[in-house]
This record gives sequence, structure tokens and C-alpha cells, in this order.
Amino acid sequence: MPFHHFSFFLSFFLSFFLSFFLSFFPSAFEITVPQEPQVAVFGHSMVLPCTFSLGGSWDSKSIIITWQRGLEVIHSFYFGQDQLERQSHHYANRTRLYHSQLPRGNASLRLDYVTSEDRGDYTCFVSTLMGSQKKTFPVKFAAFYTEPRVQLTVSHQKVQLLLTSQGYPKPWLQWLDEDGRDVTSETEMEILDDVHGLYAVSSRLLREPRANKTLTFILRNEVLNQEVRRELTLLSGAEDAAQGCEHCRPALYIWLILGGAVLVAVLVAVLVLMLRKPCSSKAKAYLSSPTCPCPSSPTGACPEQAPFQSPA
Repeated sequence: MPFHHFSFFLSFFLSFFLSFFLSFFPSAFEITVPQEPQVAVFGHSMVLPCTFSLGGSWDSKSIIITWQRGLEVIHSFYFGQDQLERQSHHYANRTRLYHSQLPRGNASLRLDYVTSEDRGDYTCFVSTLMGSQKKTFPVKFAAFYTEPRVQLTVSHQKVQLLLTSQGYPKPWLQWLDEDGRDVTSETEMEILDDVHGLYAVSSRLLREPRANKTLTFILRNEVLNQEVRRELTLLSGAEDAAQGCEHCRPALYIWLILGGAVLVAVLVAVLVLMLRKPCSSKAKAYLSSPTCPCPSSPTGACPEQAPFQSPA
């Protein structure tokens, strides 16, 4: 049998023996854990509280601390140091005791990088020369909902608003119109599980695009006392078009400039082609006829005649 297994069984045997022996004598040994469920928040660190009473003297090598979730070993401490050979792989590199506070009776455990798989019932077992005891308390899982993403789809008949967010547990949702009336019954909600064990929540609302409207979306995570409230304003007509396309104006100016430049280039090309166009067949026949004043001239026109000079 490996030495660490032997030492583990030996420590529990000693703990059991001490507990059995001390059970015949009045003892003030007591451990304390929360009475209410604790909340583990996704991606955060949490402390699993557990304290124990102290005797007149302190010996770190005589204390045994074991944290478990069901039969799964989370963290063990005996012989004056952490013993992690039997620790579940799920909790590897995520747990630690507060060693400096053990002499003060603090056996609390810090758990880092909380995931959705950390929910469950946790047991704290402590054994000292005064006695031994274990107690269990539940841990719930929760996750803050992310900032809602808004998707707007506009048609001639309807305006569709789609808001999506991720968190845990299932949220409380509400939609209010511009007069404060609850229009949640007119919405469609879809809840799916994502890869992290969270809920992906989608809420869809259809409205008529015939007037300016301000809608209020409210999401609550009651476990974490989180409330997300967002106001959405829908504009109709020319004002909506102007505000909706305000970011398009620089691009529109660029296209107008490019279009004007192309049009000028085309006009110049057409003009050049017209100037270089050869004579028509009728013009060629006229140039070759005897009636043409100057057949050798490309245009049929005669150059200016030199001034007449009489012979000397």
C-alpha cells in the first residue's frame, strides 16, 4: 500500500478513536457552517465557511480537515500540510485553506473560477484533540446576465425587436410600452442551454411602425439582485430615415464625387472620338470631284491665295 494511502487511513483511524474516546466526556468542540444556502457566482471566487472551537493548546499536526461534495473529495489537510492525492480532478488548482488562520479555528475553503458544476451539498469535517464533527450546507449556482444585445428588423407591416442575454438562473422579464402598460404577454421568449451551463435567453416583441414609440425592457436575476433596464425608442417616417442613415452620409458624398468624375471622363472621351471621326462617303466623293476647289485639302477648303504680283 502506498505511503500516502496508509497515512490517510491512519489519520482517520486516529480521528475516529479520538472521537469515540472523547464522546464519553463532556466537550465544547463544535464546528459552525452557514445555515442558509451559499451562492457560487460563475467565473468568480467564493469562500466555503467553516469554523471550529479551540482548546487550550494548538498542534497543527493533530488536526484533520476534509472538504467533500457528496463522496467527491475537494480538499484534505492532515499531518500539518495539504494532502491532495485524493482530490477530485474537477477541483485541481482551484482550492486552498487559510493556513495562517487555522490556529484561530478557521477551516474555511476558498474555491476559485466557479463553474456551473460546483453546485451541490458541501461537507466540512474537522477533527482535533478536542473532538471531531462534520456538517453540511448547500451551495447554489448563479451567473450575472450579460448586457442585452438588440437586433432590429423593420418591414412595411411590423417592427421586430429581439433582445438576447446569457446568465443563470432563469430571469424575470418584462416589457412596458410608452404609457407604462405591461405588454409582456405580446412577446415571445426562448430559453436555451449554452456550453457553460448558462441560459441563453431571447425575447422578441413585434410592434406596428406607424408612430414614434419608447419601449422599456426589464430583466431581473433575483438570486443575485441584478436588474437590467433598457429604454428603446422607435422613430418613424422621415425622422427615422434621417437618423437611421446619418452614418451613411460620408459614403453618399464619396459616391456622388466618383459618379461625377466618371461622367466627365465619358463626355471627354465622346468628344475626342467625334473630332477624330473620318469623312463620310459623300464627303469623300465631293473631295474627289472636279468641282471641289482644293481636292487635296482634307476639308475641301482652299488655303488663302497669295497676293497677285505683276511681272516686272
